[in-house]
Amino acid sequence: MVNGFLRLAVKRRLAAQTLDAGQVTATRSRLARMAARNRLPPDVIIEPVAAGGVGAEWVSAPGLRVPGKTLLYLHGGGYTVGNPELYRIFTWRLAEAGCCRVLAIDYRLAPEHPYPAAVDDAVAAYRWLLEQGHDGHDLAVAGDSAGGNLTLVLLQRLREEGLPMPASALCFSPWTDLTGSGASVILNARRDPMLPGHRLRDAADLYAPGADHRDPLISPLFADYRDFPPLSIHVGSTEVLLDDSIRVADRARSAGVSVDLKVWPSQPHVFPVLARVIPEGRTALAMSGRHLLAHWLMARRRP
Repeated sequence: MVNGFLRLAVKRRLAAQTLDAGQVTATRSRLARMAARNRLPPDVIIEPVAAGGVGAEWVSAPGLRVPGKTLLYLHGGGYTVGNPELYRIFTWRLAEAGCCRVLAIDYRLAPEHPYPAAVDDAVAAYRWLLEQGHDGHDLAVAGDSAGGNLTLVLLQRLREEGLPMPASALCFSPWTDLTGSGASVILNARRDPMLPGHRLRDAADLYAPGADHRDPLISPLFADYRDFPPLSIHVGSTEVLLDDSIRVADRARSAGVSVDLKVWPSQPHVFPVLARVIPEGRTALAMSGRHLLAHWLMARRRP
């Protein structure tokens, strides 16, 4: 039922419309109206904050919280739409599953702010967390779709700049190859209930106009994964971005990184965001919480 709704309400619209600046503006307005209708549990706490000059919000959920543990969340939206308010229905569930606080940042979006603006904002927010007294062992990073791309790019930048790595990272349906070379872009073109594969190039061109999309800081599929923290990746079997996850998992494992890749049968793009209505989404969230907690514990034991 969810896949059928997505085909009618999302995929058909995305497939029919050219992705340009005007369409981005219209989509942002529509998503803002959706965000305004979101309802959170009364004991979820949202606290606005400036994280190294980047707009952000702390999200705290009811229940157990392990002191000092923080998840930096990087939302999806093709690098052109999305914000922390829209994602509150998901970030509070991540906070609950991981027994932690979530810092969701409002990074700058294309086309007004193309690459590397979003990357610079993610690095600034992470640096801010370190300056606030957080240890890398007590941090984790997560993101979905373009935010999954940004998660993997952020890890590259942290390594390059000699900053402490987080204990682990989570990616939900990450968009890792902006060249669109994955076989699933074609093989799953009809099967994907949400994303039309032929629009991926439009989004890539808005985000990084005139750039080499094989640059690992744009397409982390092509990155060097040495010294990355443990990764957890969730993706649907019918997604056009399926191969973006599978190939990253293979490259990371070849570099000696611990990777937990879970391919979920017939699940739509970033299905854990729909955990309220999709049981598999709730299961994926519970698994993600266990991943966070386990690697926070193991990170503390490492020298």
